Amino acid sequence: MSQPNIVILAAGKGKRMHSKRPKVLHEIMGKPMIEYVVEGAKELSPSKIVVVTGHEKELVEERLKEAGLSFAAQEEQKGTAHALLTAEPMIGDGDGTGDVLVLYGDVPLARAETLRAFVAFFRRSEGVAFMTTAVSDPTGYGRVIMDGEEIRDIVEDADADASQKKIREINTGICMLRKGILPLLKEIRADNAKGEYYLTDICKIARVRGISVKGYHHDDAREVLGINTRKDLSEANRIMRERILEQHMDQGVTLLGEGIYIESDVKIGTDTVIFPFSFLRGKTIVGEGATIGPHVVINDSVLGDNVTIEPFCSLDGLTTEAGVKIGPFSRIRPTTMLKEGVKIGNFVEVKNSVIMENSKANHLSYLGDADIGKEVNIGAGTITCNYDGRKKYRTIIEDGVFVGSNTELVAPVRVGKDATIGAGSTITQDVPDGALAVSRVKQKHIEGYARRKK
Repeated sequence: MSQPNIVILAAGKGKRMHSKRPKVLHEIMGKPMIEYVVEGAKELSPSKIVVVTGHEKELVEERLKEAGLSFAAQEEQKGTAHALLTAEPMIGDGDGTGDVLVLYGDVPLARAETLRAFVAFFRRSEGVAFMTTAVSDPTGYGRVIMDGEEIRDIVEDADADASQKKIREINTGICMLRKGILPLLKEIRADNAKGEYYLTDICKIARVRGISVKGYHHDDAREVLGINTRKDLSEANRIMRERILEQHMDQGVTLLGEGIYIESDVKIGTDTVIFPFSFLRGKTIVGEGATIGPHVVINDSVLGDNVTIEPFCSLDGLTTEAGVKIGPFSRIRPTTMLKEGVKIGNFVEVKNSVIMENSKANHLSYLGDADIGKEVNIGAGTITCNYDGRKKYRTIIEDGVFVGSNTELVAPVRVGKDATIGAGSTITQDVPDGALAVSRVKQKHIEGYARRKK
């Protein structure tokens, strides 16, 4: 049996979001909602995926350009039937074969297993099936009038009479039909309260031709309903956050306490422990046996095995090897590499630097645009003066260097292997290997100063 074609409808503006951004690009746990729909569609191994775009189509297509999809533009948003017909020329080879599964860019919580079950149900039908669910308050949704497993009609909320409005079984929008039935969509008329071409009107047209329309009831309404408001978006984030946390725990990650936020693309190794109010975002990867938090924010970083991130650290664009220890109260900025065994302590900021094995900067330092060798000690209060107001320059500190406290390294400058920098020095010239560099004003004593001050 051939794999289905999938059409994802994503042309709507989403007026109730009150946003300049296309609705389908609003994020859920760090990713636009439509990307979840695309991922779920790909798990079905379809013949083709076509995304129907419309409002701000350039933004939507740009976001999805690497996903290997086809796009069809619905220049005027005239309803769901019109949107699907927009994609018809792009489905298959025009020979009338191939089933079509219709998904929506604003229904991101539908699991792949749910879609597979629906496809299996559809294949036992005559040619049209809709996914339905039941809600306590059906206001705003199309009501599904059932006759056993068959759908007699789907009535949109704006067109429903008083008795129909009491029906709690609603249309989720997800549907499937034989490709040979697609031309029947052209017979749909916009004779309704909104003046739109409703895909659900295929029910009437199919029944006239003796084709039954089946209804597949899904018990969990939260999974298959669309996002229309900011409140819906908040609830979707909550549901997806719970799913992600459960998935990590199932894979051997320990999550302790409340407020842990892990975005959808984050990967975490087994036996890692994460404490409360820690945020792992973007493409972050954490190795095995790490300890993180509490109150840590990590973005787009790759952390090795057995790394320890102590409380109140902010890490962005960091890469580490195994056994690194950071914090508390450290800030690591993009394009920083910490090799195995490096220790970064309290109130230390590192930016665009490479720090080699077993070096340490334990207190109150700024290391920017620096290349630091192995077994280097950076004393408290050390800073690399990397910016002259126009350009950034690098500081190079070779293996085995001891940098005393309260030192300023004015870049560009190189400190040679096994050199020592005396505390309180301002280094403006290269330091030879093994040398002691000291730059201090001669100490003076002014006798009787305290008496004169009084």
